[in-house]
Amino acid sequence: MRMKFLAGALLSVGALVAAPAVTAEAAPALTVRSGMEIDVEETIVTASECTLGAVLSPRKALTAGHCGEVGRGVYDARGNRIGTITANRIAKGLDIAVITLVPRARVQIDRINWSGQFFRGQPVSKNGVTTGFGRGVVTDPKPTKRTARGFVYAPPFLLQHSTISIRTSLLSKAGDSGSGVRDASGRIVGIVSSGASDRATAVAPVSYLPGYLR
Repeated sequence: MRMKFLAGALLSVGALVAAPAVTAEAAPALTVRSGMEIDVEETIVTASECTLGAVLSPRKALTAGHCGEVGRGVYDARGNRIGTITANRIAKGLDIAVITLVPRARVQIDRINWSGQFFRGQPVSKNGVTTGFGRGVVTDPKPTKRTARGFVYAPPFLLQHSTISIRTSLLSKAGDSGSGVRDASGRIVGIVSSGASDRATAVAPVSYLPGYLR
């Protein structure tokens, strides 16, 4: 499914793809790392395309909450199952989901900045599967609850979520949802939540993720 966008629309749902055929949770053949494409199963024939945002440990990673519900399988671009969404904070106003990775997965662990301190003009960067690597700055550093809307070509058709976020000038498009946003030191500070045509990308701060989910 491909989501059409209005200003501030959701970024999550990408191209219509066949549901991955692999069902066994075998260790993936490639390294699980931030910036890689992930496909989250939606129905028996569709999956949403997103970006893996951060690898916290050998068994835990993050993406955007609107990319998939708890219990959904997560696959790499080759159709290998790399994990399962086991926690999702979107109903709590934070567009971040936790992926529990399959046992013995090869991972590239990221450095995380849990402080949650932002300032106007702060340099940030992201690496998404659609627009690739990009730089920008924080334009509104105050974490504020904002609403993003969009629609897809399958039920429920209309999607909406509200999430605590900051604003940046990063460019992001469909498929970039879940990308890790880094500070000038290369540490993950947030997860891409939504974007607009004027290069205004909302970022969910990782500092709002409860400690027990880190």
